[in-house]
Amino acid sequence: MIGMSKSKIATITLIVIGIIAAGIIAVYINLDKSIYKTSVDVYFLNQDGTGIVAEPQKIKYKTDEDLIRNTLDKLRIGPKNSKLGEIMPRDTQITRIELSADGFLTVDFSNEFLTDDPSRNVLNVYAVVKTLCSTVNVSSVKVLVDGEPVVDRDKKPLEYIDASDINLETEEYKSERKEVVLYFADNDKKRLVRQTRTIKITDQQPIEQYIINELIKGTSSKGMKSLLSDKTVLVSVDVEDQICYLNFKSEFLADNAGTDKHEELVIYSIVNSLTELNAIMKVQFYMDGKRVENFGSVSIKDYIDRNERIIKKETDDEQD
Repeated sequence: MIGMSKSKIATITLIVIGIIAAGIIAVYINLDKSIYKTSVDVYFLNQDGTGIVAEPQKIKYKTDEDLIRNTLDKLRIGPKNSKLGEIMPRDTQITRIELSADGFLTVDFSNEFLTDDPSRNVLNVYAVVKTLCSTVNVSSVKVLVDGEPVVDRDKKPLEYIDASDINLETEEYKSERKEVVLYFADNDKKRLVRQTRTIKITDQQPIEQYIINELIKGTSSKGMKSLLSDKTVLVSVDVEDQICYLNFKSEFLADNAGTDKHEELVIYSIVNSLTELNAIMKVQFYMDGKRVENFGSVSIKDYIDRNERIIKKETDDEQD
């Protein structure tokens, strides 16, 4: 800066400081916006206290630990549905949360969590396990009270429990048979083919989840090919203002990868199947609670509309 006046040096210095400050503010604003929202199945006691029932609730969070802690807070606050029963008193304290890299979660509650009924305590533990396993990166849960495992009626301590270890099939769930429309690939895997299927549903989970489950099961019908990998895991689903928010495990991206056309068919098999429902106009994809830019060559960062052009018409066979 030889030959420059002090005033010019001061001016340049102020400009540099301003640029740095602007950058810091921009980073801060960006971090502040990194708040994610997902829907989690929070489990509460059924009406007669003999089982547990899922109640979807919206959770906001910044980190995985936030998601776990905020989900536990929903459990403490209790159900929105007055017909369901609470799992724990509101004054129950969460004294420790520890999540391992391989998805094993330990949660330690204060003594308020326990009741005088060992069977009820086990049911409460099951509700915690099912709830937390519906969040991201949690595969198994161990519940402690004041540092000690909860025990069952035979005084056997409950260790790590997977959600799949808990059977919630009861006769109390209202079931009905419903006709749904699903889209699979044609034999050439160039277009989508419409299939009508009648399935049994209950009020235990939303119809959108049943539709995704059917797509994962696939099809054996003539002239159709399955698209979604059987490894696909849907963490949660939420519908708001005719937009369906799907939250998959991030492995969705690798498990369903393929050619550009295959990946396009995968996305629109989901979108077109869900938009057959009157309540849904668009679909938003999340992976582990976060938006991603692309699935292969397909942009999925924004809401995705139904695609009629990708559906095979009867006249397409003649043109092919």
